[in-house]
Amino acid sequence: MTIRFLTLGFALVAAPLGAQRDVGSRLAGRVSPEVAALVQQLAKSAADRGLPVDPLIQKAIEGSAKGVPADRVAVAVRAVAMQLDVAAAALRQGGLTPPDTNAIAAGAFALNAGLRERDLAELARADGSPAATLRVAGTLAALGVPPGQTVALVKASIRAGRPAAELLALPAQLQAEVARGNTPAQAAAGLARAAAASSRRGPPPGHGPPQPAHPQRP
Repeated sequence: MTIRFLTLGFALVAAPLGAQRDVGSRLAGRVSPEVAALVQQLAKSAADRGLPVDPLIQKAIEGSAKGVPADRVAVAVRAVAMQLDVAAAALRQGGLTPPDTNAIAAGAFALNAGLRERDLAELARADGSPAATLRVAGTLAALGVPPGQTVALVKASIRAGRPAAELLALPAQLQAEVARGNTPAQAAAGLARAAAASSRRGPPPGHGPPQPAHPQRP
């Protein structure tokens, strides 16, 4: 049985290193003792391998807050630990050596949302911030966009040279199209076509590379 406490948006973001060290105090009174012990064990192992620990903590707290039995919370936390390892390996395959903890956490979120290892590797090769790119892609997948279309849409938006704010707005744009009666796949295809058309037109006036000044005639 697959256990997923999926939160749309950018839930899995690595915490600052100081917060990562204080795992026990963050879990105290919020999860059962056995879950707290498991998370501390997994967190130490993850930190030793350069992986973020905050997704493990958040998964344990989220499941416990929802009243999920401790044994199922433990299964879910272990699944997140595996996803962090898979995400890190996929990002290294995509050329991020070493990947930072924010990118790994975002990659784990994207995997949980339905993207595949090869999708993460492909997105890691795109320009821009890997963490932001993967969070957007994961959110699109969680909203129902098929993996291949998710990657195509995100890459088309990046190729179009759109600012980071527009990339982060893609999930909201997709939801607006779905509200108009489109399926997530249809909405994603339309947004990808618009991004591709924008890329072909080039940057708007005043946003291109500076032109050389013409020498003044005597």
